[in-house]
Amino acid sequence: MPDMKKIILWSYGRGTLQYDILCALILLFIFATPRRFFQDWTVMNNPHQFAFGEEIVNTFDQHGNPVLNISAQLIPESRDVSVVRNAALSQLQKSLNRQVSIADIKPILGENGQTIGYSIWLGRKNPSSF
Repeated sequence: MPDMKKIILWSYGRGTLQYDILCALILLFIFATPRRFFQDWTVMNNPHQFAFGEEIVNTFDQHGNPVLNISAQLIPESRDVSVVRNAALSQLQKSLNRQVSIADIKPILGENGQTIGYSIWLGRKNPSSF
């Protein structure tokens, strides 16, 4: 059994078999560990999520359910819930290239209170949404 002190203090020289094995184990941990293990989910309702030009962002809610955040630039501004829902549905079907249904939709508000996007849960309709 290798000396644990040498492993913890990383005292193996570069190019040795032990060094290469330790590097391989670290890379294996990084790439093979599932994302849900760390609960490393994109923050839902983050007002800065559309800053890099992405118009649809895949996120997860606090229960791990998938949520699509869609930029308000893709949806015409309206106070009518059905207009917003239909525009979001149309944009998602065009972007995802498949039929979808919206279970729930909630606005994402920016720092000064304006709607910058919508969080959308796909599935069956929820009558209490938005």
